[in-house]
Amino acid sequence: MNFKDIEKALSLIVMIFRSRHFLLFILLLPCVFNASGQERNLSLLFIGDVMQHKDQITNAFDPKSGKYVYDTFKYIKDEISKADVAIANLEFTLGGPPYSGYPQFSAPDEIAVALNDAGVDVLVTANNHSCDRRKKGIVRTVDMLDSLDFPHTGTYKNLEDKVDNFPLIIEKNGFRIALLNYTYGTNGIPVPKGTIVDLIDKDAIKQDLKLAQSYGVDKSLVFLHWGLEYQRNPSSEQVSLANFCLESGADFVIGSHPHVLQKMENRFDVKKKDDEVVVYSLGNFVSHQRSRNRDGGAMVQLNLVGDDKRIWVESVGYYLTWVHNPQLGNKEDFFVLPAAQYEANQSFLDDFSYQKMITFIKDSRELFRRQNVNVHEYKYDQKSGLWTF
Repeated sequence: MNFKDIEKALSLIVMIFRSRHFLLFILLLPCVFNASGQERNLSLLFIGDVMQHKDQITNAFDPKSGKYVYDTFKYIKDEISKADVAIANLEFTLGGPPYSGYPQFSAPDEIAVALNDAGVDVLVTANNHSCDRRKKGIVRTVDMLDSLDFPHTGTYKNLEDKVDNFPLIIEKNGFRIALLNYTYGTNGIPVPKGTIVDLIDKDAIKQDLKLAQSYGVDKSLVFLHWGLEYQRNPSSEQVSLANFCLESGADFVIGSHPHVLQKMENRFDVKKKDDEVVVYSLGNFVSHQRSRNRDGGAMVQLNLVGDDKRIWVESVGYYLTWVHNPQLGNKEDFFVLPAAQYEANQSFLDDFSYQKMITFIKDSRELFRRQNVNVHEYKYDQKSGLWTF
């Protein structure tokens, strides 16, 4: 509703109250505030694997304050914050000290605070590292995120916790989006008794999607931790499971775990007469994996438009991101860069880092040029300082 609509509504309310036609006021109120029939918009931003390897943890420690200090996201914060809702995969536990990296992750609480400060709104926590610190890790992760008022889904302290908080429904700009999150497994570590990790199970997914629809949601989103590590093409199992989710009522399927990028599809289903989006793997958002294709990822932005009759996908685009890992004396830093913004700014990076970033950018663009369906890159205009699509 714009200023003129508000002014018109207030004038009508004053007139009705002066005439004391309260019943008429009650009957007309919904019409007054919906008369404009304006479209509403929602941008969803999906962020890949947020990891904390041992070197990342060690180098985040500030001996002067005795605290962990993360400025990892300072170069990417603006792009994250512009989205209405940003959702990231938290691929470690907040299990408390002693902190550890691979193979069983437990990271300082400060990294969750840094993510929230950078504009991340929601976390998914079901992945193969959910049980790395057993029951304490699951419980403490949930408790810490709750203490930060950081919405999350995928793991639960107990049955009561899941009953109270499932499904997670994101309400923003007049939209209601259900977010479901599942993992293929937990690295062979049994889910501790009493706690819950949502595992990939077709019957459960189908039932959960029906439950979500019963809450009157506009769209349903399934975030899956799946696939084969380091494979740049989705497996047949991923393709089959994505189709199953869509056939069972999901509108969007977003993937993590392979630690490399995989294709993205934005398509219209003729049978359903509706839009569908599948992103098979977002790659690494931040980690200490430095080999080719593993040193970066993509943030995918899905833009929704709705009116009184329907909701549709206006566009889907991606930002390439790359992890800059400069060596400053005995200390390493880790910064997530919006890659397109820095590809024309060679002076920002040392020659070795710049060439690695350019290799990542070229490899990623070539993959997406061949395989993406109606998903295009957000590119940075150096002159205007704006992102173009």
